[in-house]
Amino acid sequence: MFNAVFSVTLAEGANAEQYVADAKAAAEAVSPVFLADMVLEPPMPGGNFFCEVGFADQAAYEEAKGGEAWSALTALMNDSTSVANCEFIAFGEGTLTLQEKEKSTCHRVLFFSIREGADPAMVEKMEAHMNDMCAHVPGLRNCKFAPVVESSGTDEWAYAYECDFDEPMTFLGKYMSTPFHFLYIDKFFEPACGEWVANPNLCTPYLAQEKPFLASFE
Repeated sequence: MFNAVFSVTLAEGANAEQYVADAKAAAEAVSPVFLADMVLEPPMPGGNFFCEVGFADQAAYEEAKGGEAWSALTALMNDSTSVANCEFIAFGEGTLTLQEKEKSTCHRVLFFSIREGADPAMVEKMEAHMNDMCAHVPGLRNCKFAPVVESSGTDEWAYAYECDFDEPMTFLGKYMSTPFHFLYIDKFFEPACGEWVANPNLCTPYLAQEKPFLASFE
């Protein structure tokens, strides 16, 4: 599965209801596999609207990019009359942990850049620990860690970590507060730690879904 994500901050006074409707139609014209909606409360860094479009593979993504539907979608995501900021990433297969194909009501994508001079071995260690999160967080159904292959916005986004949760409170509660997260994940994002690799400018939007997005092509 190959993914394209738009994390949008709507402009003050923008008609959110109309924007969501337009975005759903534009995303569906690109691919039948998509999510497009306002993020859940309380909002996390990365904006208040989220759109993700899924493709079978990178070749399908590249083909879609040449079409009018993709042009229309990207134009909407960057429409200055409605949008104050848009962060974009596209990422591929990565390492997928898939445990659930039917039930999941919350989807979240974390993406971040890597600080200059970060030890590549620490990045590999971070990837291994993050891929192991499903084994330590009840309710974290599926996850994928993948390098970003294309991006735009306020940073040079390098990696994406995508999750399907059984419900939003699992992300806000169990996931954030589990000892495994504190002991094995936080240190890669904390400048005071010797294993720090990720810049503090994170995007981590989350929204409601009806079924696991990561299982869309399984």
